[in-house]
Amino acid sequence: VFMRKDKAHEVLKVHKRANYFLEEIRPGNLERECNEEKCSFEEAKEIFHSQEKTASLNSWHYTMPYFFSIGLNPCSTNPCNNGGVCKIRRYNYFCICPPKFGGDNCEKGECKNKHIDLECWYKNGGCWQYCRDSSAFQVACSCAQGYALHEDGKRCVQTARFAQTNISSASEHDDSRITGGTLCHRGHCPWQVIRVFQDVGFCGGTLISSRWVVTAAHCLDLVRPHHVTIGEYHYQREFQEQKIAVERSWTHPHYDPNDYNSDIALLYLSRDVVFNEYAVPICLPSPALGTLLSAEGTVGTVSGWGATHDTGSTLRFLMKVRLPIVSMESCQQATARLVTDNMFCAGHATEAADACKGDSGGPFTVSYHNTWFLLGIVSWGEGCAERGNYGVYTRVANYIPWIKETVE
Repeated sequence: VFMRKDKAHEVLKVHKRANYFLEEIRPGNLERECNEEKCSFEEAKEIFHSQEKTASLNSWHYTMPYFFSIGLNPCSTNPCNNGGVCKIRRYNYFCICPPKFGGDNCEKGECKNKHIDLECWYKNGGCWQYCRDSSAFQVACSCAQGYALHEDGKRCVQTARFAQTNISSASEHDDSRITGGTLCHRGHCPWQVIRVFQDVGFCGGTLISSRWVVTAAHCLDLVRPHHVTIGEYHYQREFQEQKIAVERSWTHPHYDPNDYNSDIALLYLSRDVVFNEYAVPICLPSPALGTLLSAEGTVGTVSGWGATHDTGSTLRFLMKVRLPIVSMESCQQATARLVTDNMFCAGHATEAADACKGDSGGPFTVSYHNTWFLLGIVSWGEGCAERGNYGVYTRVANYIPWIKETVE
């Protein structure tokens, strides 16, 4: 069959896939993501669903079009409306829209009701604390102990006198900086726990209920814990601290002391902690909330009595420092050691602020809707606050099933 030249060109023209804009929410495919075009670290990760497997792939490489290098990235100002996510594809951008929104820039809403039902993967379903998918585009919100669900079905209202909210933040922006951190005055880090060992230093921990403390597994490598102290501020002076013996400890069964994967442990106390303004348990995040709060750029608070520099001695006063979470890509590039999916990194590339020795096992906390959540556990790092290096934290949300199983 013969055709005119102009008609033949119409037949042979290569068109984009009709559903190319859905590629970001389809399961990753090596040919689509990395062979058809240059792929980034995050696109390669879509395929392998694992930081470890992605890091072991030698064939993927970065792409940096010219307009990126001169500051013309269209996603830098995020043209997507209504919480849409901007993505670059073939030197152009497109928007991934949240449920019930559409249009090129997510400007079209299918429903005029502002209080639309979502799914937990998107902004925690609008829930202030815990979210559960109940049906298609329907979520069920719930609250932690000490809170009640508001009649709007989203917010959580404090009911207990000592709950994980309304913690004073008067020194949150204190100017009295001490080597990258500020004093965490009495009652400002009430979930902080300290474990002191004779002649072998000490570790931190976090109170998650009246009888349970979460800490780093590597803190149990040398010696089993004898007791913990809650409500401490100046660890060489007595005030209203509660010193309680540790009845039993659990190290995560997959903990690896070589690479610090699954660096998490639980301590069961011999008696209940008496809650007061200096001793309050922190909330644990759900997996969906953990994903939301661990996004790049989220600023969390790390506290402890650790050294202010790599060769320094530990401190007498409880300190805290605010650190932003960095991307897994940036974190992996900064170290020769493997950063697994059970870890995340935080810190500044240029500022001298970090956790250090003596802070191990302590909390990385994030405030969300006036409630504090334990997002990470101080695990490991290379030096302290060294330029180009970040602190590495155990990703607590990955271990919620294990924590619940052990506690129950």
